[in-house]
Amino acid sequence: MMAEHGGDGDNEVQDHGSGNINIKVSFGSNNFDVLTTPQSTFGDLKGVIAKETGLDPTALNVLFRGKENDDHESLQMAGVKDNSEVTLIENTSTENDDLEKVEEIKENVEEVSRGLDAVNQVREENNQFEEQVVSLETVVCSGTQVADKDFIFLTEMLMRQLLKLDGIDAEGEGRIQRRLEVRRVQGLVEKLDNLRAKNSNPTSNVPDEPSLPPSSSKM
Repeated sequence: MMAEHGGDGDNEVQDHGSGNINIKVSFGSNNFDVLTTPQSTFGDLKGVIAKETGLDPTALNVLFRGKENDDHESLQMAGVKDNSEVTLIENTSTENDDLEKVEEIKENVEEVSRGLDAVNQVREENNQFEEQVVSLETVVCSGTQVADKDFIFLTEMLMRQLLKLDGIDAEGEGRIQRRLEVRRVQGLVEKLDNLRAKNSNPTSNVPDEPSLPPSSSKM
């Protein structure tokens, strides 16, 4: 929509001096005027508006007669005259912002992947330690006594695994898997403690002989 003063058009331009034209800008509930030249482009107009409002010119869309024009298009060629009205829209999601968000998402995915890979590597090591714990359990339960140093060594190795897991910076799924693996290692350490106590008292591994029922006959 265009709004022009009455009277001679040449006098209108001269009123602003130096051939400038007045542009009425509507921005939400705010309205204000800016001065520019008819030879300016819509990109130039965005720059003038940005200085007036403090907004980022790359985040501004200027609509004239309901249409957004190219930044390189001349105001005069588009039909913009003195006291023409334009509508200003701030685009809060610029192309640069979108690219930054994509990069941020990509970095987050890579971070989660790195954390998950690190947890999986420790898990493979824990699988081997778990096999050793199972082997010790089989030997101890068979009544064969195991050297105490074997329990101490395996416990120390599992404690190192806990330190490895604690040092992994994991997010998302990686954090969940790390927590599960920590519980798993803690369970193995607890089992080793129980086996060590059982091993120190080998007689407890031998089942008690069933007691004979009291004789009903008297000698």
